Amino acid sequence: MSEIEANPLPFGWTEHDNRWLIHAETHARPVPPLAGPATIRRVTFMSADRGSDLALLQRRIADLANIPAQKAAGARQLDFACDGHAIVWEMHNEFATLTWKSPLGDTITWPKGIGLELHSNVALVSATRVDVIDDNAVDPARLGQLAENSLCHSALYVGQARVATDFVADADRFVSFVVAAQSCGAQRRGVIVRRLLEIETYRCVVLLGLPVARQVGGRVQGYEQGLAAIMAQIGEGSTPEAHRASLEALHALSVGVGRTVEETTFRFSATQAYGQILAERLSRLGETPIGESTTVQRYLDNRVQPALATCRAMEKRLTDLGIKVQRSIELLDATITVSIQTQNQEVLDTILQTAQSQYRLQETVEGLSIIAISYYALGILGYIAEGLHAFVPVDKPLLLTILAPLVILVVFFGIRRLRRTVHSGP
Repeated sequence: MSEIEANPLPFGWTEHDNRWLIHAETHARPVPPLAGPATIRRVTFMSADRGSDLALLQRRIADLANIPAQKAAGARQLDFACDGHAIVWEMHNEFATLTWKSPLGDTITWPKGIGLELHSNVALVSATRVDVIDDNAVDPARLGQLAENSLCHSALYVGQARVATDFVADADRFVSFVVAAQSCGAQRRGVIVRRLLEIETYRCVVLLGLPVARQVGGRVQGYEQGLAAIMAQIGEGSTPEAHRASLEALHALSVGVGRTVEETTFRFSATQAYGQILAERLSRLGETPIGESTTVQRYLDNRVQPALATCRAMEKRLTDLGIKVQRSIELLDATITVSIQTQNQEVLDTILQTAQSQYRLQETVEGLSIIAISYYALGILGYIAEGLHAFVPVDKPLLLTILAPLVILVVFFGIRRLRRTVHSGP
């Protein structure tokens, strides 16, 4: 039990669950000092499923190094020694690195028993070699072995050390750096080696986004052309069938764009994050060029920044395309809504015209009904007048002439009252 665990918190306080994880992160990945000449190699492996394979590797490395499970649990860095090699295994979010130190000029490229064989289920992303020599300058003969068109040769930390590389992989697939740091102490040497290893690691993982951007470029161009064709159809077609076809095409396009965004979001976001880390690591070297050679920072900026810009541009194109597709769907919805409203108005106008025609027909029928009922009523009254002629000496034509207006008025008002009664309901 540690001193901290032996001393409980006062006043009944409780500690945050992640307090010691945060504290441990401050001390994670310490820089080991480098006392003398040495060759340091690092390999970087990428997990296909972004992490689960790395957790399994962490447990296997801990078993190999005989590190207790309790101590290894949650550790992001494991340090151990094997067959004269000082080994450091580090786990990051989606990749892991294995770094080992050997005597300068060690010819064993892939030593056995240090954990390399445990990484067979992940993919190699980068391999880096740093030769730290006990000198104040890099041997001109060694400089002559480097590719002239990509030679980087610079002084670090106000001339305390010098570094040379050409970023060309050798026959063993390692990109090599030569560091002359005789004037530096062990801690400064360790920092320089650490920075160079990180720079090469992040250079490789940054550029993983560039092939993705190139691969989806043709797909995105196809989406953009498809959207333009659909918009042209929306402008030309006005029938329900044309609207339905455009809506189905927009839906299929939206699904395709969404799938592409899901496939690339993580890679593009990681690329930008790694790019920021790489830029920060490069700025800490404090380089000044030697002679006509360029610096590591300037050389990588000229190559990495365009790749980052390409990924940003492709990510923006996808984002803008998604917004355009959504707006097109909204525009089509508005067009369909207006079309439906127009059709409804036409139907209502037709119904109104039909109702007006029916009303006029009804008035005509009512007028004819008044005439017909009045005619039959006067006929009945004529028969009554003939029957009463023997008792009442009234001339029949004169009687019908007098009664005709009254009958017509009675029938007219009777039908109107009947119509009001029917329309008002019970």
